[in-house]
Amino acid sequence: MSILDGRVAVVTGASSGIGEACALAFVGKGANVVLAARRTERLESLVARIEAMGGEALAVATDVTDEAAVQNLFNSAVARFGTVDVVINNAGIADSTAIDEMSLETWHQVIETNLTSAFLCSRAAFRVMKGKGRGRIVNIGSISARVPRANSPAYAASKWGLDGLTRSLAIDGREFNIAASIFHPGIVATEIAPGAVKLPENFAASPEDIAGVIVHMCDLPDHLNFYEGMVVQIDLPFLGRG
Repeated sequence: MSILDGRVAVVTGASSGIGEACALAFVGKGANVVLAARRTERLESLVARIEAMGGEALAVATDVTDEAAVQNLFNSAVARFGTVDVVINNAGIADSTAIDEMSLETWHQVIETNLTSAFLCSRAAFRVMKGKGRGRIVNIGSISARVPRANSPAYAASKWGLDGLTRSLAIDGREFNIAASIFHPGIVATEIAPGAVKLPENFAASPEDIAGVIVHMCDLPDHLNFYEGMVVQIDLPFLGRG
């Protein structure tokens, strides 16, 4: 039996891509899921799929950059399922804008969506998890947190910041048995892909492949933490980029 059986996972950015695949993978492990995104129709459709699988899910329309909306998300999760055990901070956007062409509005949008949202959700998660003495938070980073892509200053800054936030959460969570970790995907076939580089056919990983690893990181005894993970294509020019 999976450790996740009967536990409650909040997944942001759950209306498509990695978030949607994570939600389905958690349900496959017996977890209950709380789905957060702005696209309500997609969330409701995913709930219907999960219920058809025999699982339980709650859709909460959420702008994860909004403090009140995030608090409502966690209040709704606790009201429905009684607690929150796992949080997947997956919501994010990509951007490929040169620094001299980037507006302040774009900068704020990327930072708030990719980084501030993780702060807000992690803060809300800590407030639930500290009282019960366990919990797990996984932030979805990027290989741009190791080697940035050209012409992506806001995206790179947000993912490097997310890495720093994760390290801080991991330290602050130790006293309360809250594990914080980060997963860095390579090229994934999702709507977020910026299309900055032409890729060979069938080069990108599927969201399901990535979700399988993320859920595996969560399917551990409470005293263990799979702190950092990364999945990249074998021939991805990662270290040299290109």
